[in-house]
Amino acid sequence: MKDKVLNLGIIGTGAIASAMAQTVNQMDDVNLYAVASRTEKKASDFATQYGAEKYYASYAKLAEDENIDLVYIATPHSEHYENMKLCIENGRNVLCEKAFTINAKQAKEIAELAKKKDVFLSEAMWTRYQPLANKLKELIDSNSIGHITMISSNMHFPMMGKERLWNPRLAGGALLDVGIYPLTISSMVMGDDIEEIVAKGKITDLKMDESAAAIIRYKNGKIATATWGMSAISDCRAAIYGSGGILVVTGVNRIHTIEKYDTEWNCVSKYTADESEITGYEFEVRACREAILNGKKETDVMPVEKTIFMMELMDEIRQQLGVEYPMENN
Repeated sequence: MKDKVLNLGIIGTGAIASAMAQTVNQMDDVNLYAVASRTEKKASDFATQYGAEKYYASYAKLAEDENIDLVYIATPHSEHYENMKLCIENGRNVLCEKAFTINAKQAKEIAELAKKKDVFLSEAMWTRYQPLANKLKELIDSNSIGHITMISSNMHFPMMGKERLWNPRLAGGALLDVGIYPLTISSMVMGDDIEEIVAKGKITDLKMDESAAAIIRYKNGKIATATWGMSAISDCRAAIYGSGGILVVTGVNRIHTIEKYDTEWNCVSKYTADESEITGYEFEVRACREAILNGKKETDVMPVEKTIFMMELMDEIRQQLGVEYPMENN
């Protein structure tokens, strides 16, 4: 079983699906087995380009294929709930791209269904799976910069041309797409024992969050600030402030480097992602493969309860910002 090659099926043929296909094609323990799109041409073209063994012009047909060990869902946020439901009801194990669903209610329903059907379920929050995430945890746990009081992180990309992010019916807005990353790294560093969160932002005419900021106060008195947006650029970094120094993380979504500074702002150590890494997506896939082969229904790195907590956090932020998706009223 340890040598088993995992057959991966991909639902969706967009940019993130292409990135995953390119990654899998460079892995020895995973096989790009099938792809599904809503049109036969897109599915066929994708399969030809990336060497998938099969293609389907129907998500349902892929979900019914019993040769698939894991389905990776790479569709827009608004489609994740129905896509996961379809796969789970057909007994397929699921790795779903972030944001997992549009809200915590959907996330809880999917978690219950996966438990009922006894299948594996995980969110593809790649940041938590990367090797440098382990190094960051090690530096935090060892008190390498003393008593930590605050983390400040940001992620902004100019994405004016991406229609899905500006469309309420596709669960648009910056929060689910990029805001999840500074919130995630805050969770990784500070934990989740939150006392209060306050969020403010710029809202579009269609009631989507164009840019926003959140201040989180934890029960131990520590503070996190997170900003995100889809109409400007930022350095996508996190700074972690301690009594004995500072940690600077470059790449809030995919961690490229961690630099440690002393109290005089001298860089005393630097950790860099291994050049042998493929794209960074391989780590979540390997974790899923290992969990599935060991009979687990979730990964240790990203348990479903953690996903639900993060969805609840974003629900609270959206409520404060006044962001609501039309399908939530259905």
